[in-house]
Amino acid sequence: MSEIRQFEELGFHAWPAAQVTHFGSWAVQLTPYYPSKRGNSVNLLDPSDDTDLEQRVEACEALFIAQSKQPVFRLTPLAPPALADYLIARGYTSSGASSVMTCDLRDNTALKIRQPRLPLRLVHFREGQESGYSRISADFHNRPEPLVEGLAEVLRSIKPQKFIIAGFAGAEPAATLLCVSEDGYTGLLDLCIGEAFRRRGFAKALVLNEMGQALSRGDHKFWLQVESANAAARALYQGLGFSTVYDYIYYCR
Repeated sequence: MSEIRQFEELGFHAWPAAQVTHFGSWAVQLTPYYPSKRGNSVNLLDPSDDTDLEQRVEACEALFIAQSKQPVFRLTPLAPPALADYLIARGYTSSGASSVMTCDLRDNTALKIRQPRLPLRLVHFREGQESGYSRISADFHNRPEPLVEGLAEVLRSIKPQKFIIAGFAGAEPAATLLCVSEDGYTGLLDLCIGEAFRRRGFAKALVLNEMGQALSRGDHKFWLQVESANAAARALYQGLGFSTVYDYIYYCR
């Protein structure tokens, strides 16, 4: 459980919410300007903290309703066991199962093999340039205009060392990725390959490159989150030496 708590803490820092309200060990994260589930969810941090479920769930729901948001609970192994059944009885349904995966950089077989030259030109966005990255990401995901600045604000709020990167094929944006480094751990938070550039090995090349960069600056672990249904991505990461630390699932109503 201590390892799971460590990765949860890293995740909170790497993708911070704008507002956090605590009910005991329950952390309600809300981000009015960006609709990501992680930044707008209830996160449970102690499986024994299950008193007054009805009152606490209602208090959490009230915070979401006040911002005209759908209540979302994110259940990891740190959630009280009784909570999932209670939420289902209350009308919630499960969706969006994901895994947190990690690998040791110091003894990673993939990093010991000489890699070909990176097929993309990387551009690092500095402080104050977050909107440029957000614009490229919005084009990849077909996000509406108001969310461009919303994502930029999320990026600006990250406190640990961050690497905001776009990959270009010639003059055309082909990929985006966000890495956050803290306490010897590098997390990969946002990897996207533009639709016209998929199935060319760019994702593998970019992940390997960032793993090598993390090792060179002294980090010893690399971690990421991947949707359970994304078999191709899971196979890629497993082939690079990643293993699952724990799974989590969202409950929405």
